[in-house]
Amino acid sequence: MAQTSFTLSHLLSVARQLPATPASIRIGFFSAVVAYLAWGAFPLFWRQLTAVPALELVCHRVIWSTVFLLIAIGILRSTRTRVGLELTGEAWWGESRRSIHTGWPTRQLWTISFFAAVVISINWLSFVWAVNSGRILDSSLGYYIAPLCSVGLGVAVMKDRLTRWQWTSILIAAGGVLLITATHGSVPWVSIAMALSFAIYGLLKKRTAVPPLIGLLMENAILAPPALIYLLLLNQSGTGSMGQHDWSIDTLIVMGGIITVPPLMLFAIAARRVSLSTIGMLQYIGPTLQFFVGVEVAGETLSTGRLLGFVLVWIGSAVYVCAAQVNFLRNRSTENCAVS
Repeated sequence: MAQTSFTLSHLLSVARQLPATPASIRIGFFSAVVAYLAWGAFPLFWRQLTAVPALELVCHRVIWSTVFLLIAIGILRSTRTRVGLELTGEAWWGESRRSIHTGWPTRQLWTISFFAAVVISINWLSFVWAVNSGRILDSSLGYYIAPLCSVGLGVAVMKDRLTRWQWTSILIAAGGVLLITATHGSVPWVSIAMALSFAIYGLLKKRTAVPPLIGLLMENAILAPPALIYLLLLNQSGTGSMGQHDWSIDTLIVMGGIITVPPLMLFAIAARRVSLSTIGMLQYIGPTLQFFVGVEVAGETLSTGRLLGFVLVWIGSAVYVCAAQVNFLRNRSTENCAVS
């Protein structure tokens, strides 16, 4: 989801589960659903900015989300509510203060953040370009296959071992992508770029234990200088979009950065309150909503071959979710038996 500077694996890797009370689970479930609905509806927002080049929009998104992040983190830290400390990481901040003399943040953390910033900027740019070029279905496809790309990277990089059904899900989804490629005569490169960048981002973030909003702020701090320089150059050359259109366009450009943060906050809240299997099933809300926006709102063409390709991707995704659910239940049963 462009969304995405927000990956499932990262948020779950830094989130310690809270006690599973009914109220906590309801809050987590509702937060996850709203976050995924927001990410799925993002194409409706970015379609209003087709007059602005995608690269310029992404640069504005970096700048204005950084401003909003600084304000949000300041407010959350000052209120010292449980949610605020969840999102900004009280223990992490305390540890950072104790280790400043050793050169915090460490060089390794900044290196990971640098590469994470690069790949997430590719994800943002691919998503905004796809939406503003009338290719919302391509963005939907990208986020359908992103979890399967994450599984593939886990095998290639982390040496994870997959079950037979997980391999089956990947092969079915790959068949769907090949069918879409054959139907259109070209590789859906924007879908693949979005899926791979999202998966690589998740892999990088699994190697850090930074709270969600702080991690996003660090990545924005890396992206902000070149983004600001680019926007200043556009302004000096007279080709920048800010101030050149109706005031409503300028407002939307600024909002493009602001709307980045709330879904991440909601998802971070959900990640500590609901199970991984629940998150795994809910994550397909986003691309499904994008699919319907592309077909019903944007009126994009859905040929028979392309539809069949999507069907294969849906089947592969369903097999993946079911396999993950079975593994989750099996592991939980094993843990319960060990405890008893």
